[in-house]
Amino acid sequence: MIVDETADIIRELYGKYLKHITIERMVIGIFFAGVKLSTGSGGVSYTPAADIHGDPRCGSMSLAKPGPGSFQGTPVSEILDASEGSTILNTVRLIVLNALSPLFLTENRYKIMGDCDVLDNIDLTSIKRVAMVGAIGPLLTRFKGLSGVEIHVIEKKKQSLRKDELKYYVPSENAGEIIPLCDTVVITGATVANGSIDELLGLADPAARVIVTGPTVSFLPDALFKRHVDIVSGTVVTDVDRALNILAEGGGAYHLFHTSCLRKINIMEKGAGN
Repeated sequence: MIVDETADIIRELYGKYLKHITIERMVIGIFFAGVKLSTGSGGVSYTPAADIHGDPRCGSMSLAKPGPGSFQGTPVSEILDASEGSTILNTVRLIVLNALSPLFLTENRYKIMGDCDVLDNIDLTSIKRVAMVGAIGPLLTRFKGLSGVEIHVIEKKKQSLRKDELKYYVPSENAGEIIPLCDTVVITGATVANGSIDELLGLADPAARVIVTGPTVSFLPDALFKRHVDIVSGTVVTDVDRALNILAEGGGAYHLFHTSCLRKINIMEKGAGN
């Protein structure tokens, strides 16, 4: 699993110092969740709200530690070492990885393109057939502006698409029929939070260009590169306290970006082209 492999890398990089880092503040918002660590660094991730409501462990009266009400002050090593648990615990584990990763997202380890759209880093003229897992509005708009490109948007809900975009809609259960046929595959980072990312990446043609994008995939990208992802487009939290306040009041990615709480960061393997 991608999250487990990333946790192993983080443990190795931080070493014994990891046990001294604790959770200072945790917010599970409507659209995104966020954390601030004792180091001052922060991370955000998509909130899989439907999965949380559908998981009886999340509403149980017997709260296992770490769990709601006990995250604050918990060492991050305890979060990373926890076996797969409730949806909330899994979400917190992912956010913590995002908060621990920026220290090692450096030019020494990766090829980094900051503060630009992920599609600015690829040759758009080479795209003939694209599969998008998740209706990612800004990227879909860019694809719609390209001539002769066949677009498929794989979604659980039609409501995620505007009326003029319904012609691109593909039910999520049909992903296996579409993804293998596409030369470009763009996958929302929310699939990491809901646990479907490994299966989706396994559907892509080995020769396809694969992009995984969103604040949720702001952790070290090694495990994604291992699965033939070409570009990981995540974020770095630049104003942790303000970001958490926005999430606590029901804000989402739009609000975080437009209040300069997040900065985009596009990452490729060293020596990779476009």
